[in-house]
Amino acid sequence: MKKILIPLDGSELAEQALDPALRLASRHGTDVVLASVVSDLPPVPLSAGDGELVSNWLKEEEERAARYLEEVEKRVNEQYPGVSVDTRVELGPVSRTLLAQAEEAGAELIALTTHGRGAWQRAWLGSVADGVIRKAHRPVLLLGNNEGSRDLFRQDSSPSHVMVPLDGSRAAEQVLDPLRAMLPETGGKVTLISVLLRPFPLASTYLPHAVEEGTILEEREKRTRDYLEEVSERWSPEGVKVVTDVVAAEDVASALLNRSKEDGVDLLALSTRGRGGVSRLVLGSVADKLVRSAQLPILAVRRAPDESED
Repeated sequence: MKKILIPLDGSELAEQALDPALRLASRHGTDVVLASVVSDLPPVPLSAGDGELVSNWLKEEEERAARYLEEVEKRVNEQYPGVSVDTRVELGPVSRTLLAQAEEAGAELIALTTHGRGAWQRAWLGSVADGVIRKAHRPVLLLGNNEGSRDLFRQDSSPSHVMVPLDGSRAAEQVLDPLRAMLPETGGKVTLISVLLRPFPLASTYLPHAVEEGTILEEREKRTRDYLEEVSERWSPEGVKVVTDVVAAEDVASALLNRSKEDGVDLLALSTRGRGGVSRLVLGSVADKLVRSAQLPILAVRRAPDESED
């Protein structure tokens, strides 16, 4: 990982992405880009004759954003002297412009909080985070307003436990390579987990049918465990303990959220799309629910559009 882009909107909430991202950058000797976007839509409706007013307003906003990022850069240089920092301010649609900034800067990770409210303009982080995670073809580290996010990478052993939902597809496995850069050199644990959807409601209460359904579930569980073990053997990073888990449940997202709480997971890593060869569709709408509901940091990787969903 050579460069991390951190979107900021002037709010303290958005700045909560700074310390975790900068600690990660310091760990790997990674450069950082502090980025902001001035929305090309003015805060109030203006008439057709107000072109000069709009132009002046946009210029003032860009100048304010640039001054703000310069102040943040000074703070970063004092607290993280070994991290090289650049700043970028551009005008345009926020999500699209942030993604273009990441592309132009060659950023290999976008780290941002899930909500924010700008000091110099309307709120944009939040809906922006949603747009970024849906369209970015690079890993996105989502950080919430909680202790788990603020403490991420604080210790050499952080994160101590990462959960990776897999569904048997190559698309779901795309998160594994970017995850390597997040893992501690020693002491970490990664759980590769799959959720098998229980037949619900049961097709029949007739005993032979129930026995047949139980046998099918056992066969699916065995295939799933074999698949997870194969991934574990193929991927296992050095110094990190990798375990596998299979859960049968009626709702995939709820099962993953419950298991992450029970097991003390402090980072969730997932692909935002996937179609299971082992089970039915697991990631996609499930990923959306996890991103919105999980009270822990999330590393999300979107499947590239030309990738197959086998």
